[in-house]
Amino acid sequence: MLCERCRKNAATARYSEVVHGKVSVRNICKSCLDALQEDPSTGFEIAGAPAAKRTKAAQEPAEPAIPHRSCPACGLSLRMAIKAGRMGCGACYRNFGDAVDSQLRGLHVSLRHRGKTPRVDDIRDRVRADLHGKRALLRTALKLEDYEKAAALRDDIRALETGLGATARTPGHN
Repeated sequence: MLCERCRKNAATARYSEVVHGKVSVRNICKSCLDALQEDPSTGFEIAGAPAAKRTKAAQEPAEPAIPHRSCPACGLSLRMAIKAGRMGCGACYRNFGDAVDSQLRGLHVSLRHRGKTPRVDDIRDRVRADLHGKRALLRTALKLEDYEKAAALRDDIRALETGLGATARTPGHN
């Protein structure tokens, strides 16, 4: 297939272009692709394009403004803590908390650790959540004077509490 731009070379790249709400697919050669990337008026840019073809301002991202602070306990500066990716002591977390939180939000989905935990803890957490829900349902059933449902929920809660007590004990630790 020939390049749709120059009609000389074989097309090696394919891109989609949206103009006035209409999508058009173009097949172009390497030299036409390079020409599109070099011309800033086209607004054409491919993610991961070679840095030499970008403007100097685009090459050097602006460094985020980091306040000049240091930890009173260990003397580590906030700038060095962020650059190193680790704190000097426990007091650093208290002193740099706000600045570190914004940095962590950029790196992680959440500020709460959601890593691996022992499987027993997962089961206990599920049982505790189920207990919490059933207790709320029990309160609602009692307010509505639905005593049959309340009795069934009470029995379920007792069974869950008994099971939770059994999972809290480990074999050989009586």
